[in-house]
Amino acid sequence: MRYNDRMRFEGTVSIKASRQKVWDFLTDPNKVAGCAPGLEKLEILEPGKRFRATTSIGFGTVKARFVNDVEWVEMDAPDFARMKAHGTAPGSGVDAESSMRLTDGQDGATDLAWTADVTIVGTIASLAARLMGGVTKKLTAAFFDSVREEIEAEA
Repeated sequence: MRYNDRMRFEGTVSIKASRQKVWDFLTDPNKVAGCAPGLEKLEILEPGKRFRATTSIGFGTVKARFVNDVEWVEMDAPDFARMKAHGTAPGSGVDAESSMRLTDGQDGATDLAWTADVTIVGTIASLAARLMGGVTKKLTAAFFDSVREEIEAEA
């Protein structure tokens, strides 16, 4: 039997920096890597287009190491970007599509609206289905808090 779990996440973050500064940070895998929980390794496969990220994540007692191939599939600087990712772990896989839209916020801030559609299949989906949503929301919040802090520290 093949298990899968589909999830959609979305949110908005206000960052006290120019839209160009936010764009430059979020489209630089090396900068974003420092904010990504569980990131073990980052390889640039094609500068500005494709990269590979190895991440380790735990859902309760279930732990997995995913190798994720990520590609920017649409970029309209400094307003909108969309990426696709495919990752594998022993007995499991993940497919994700994520987008971000940057707009001018109040007092020179930038509003970042993001979405992520994630499908996880295999052992991880079957063992950790109840925990995935909560863990993913927690990791996402930690990621965007770190992104905001890093960009605002640079600004």
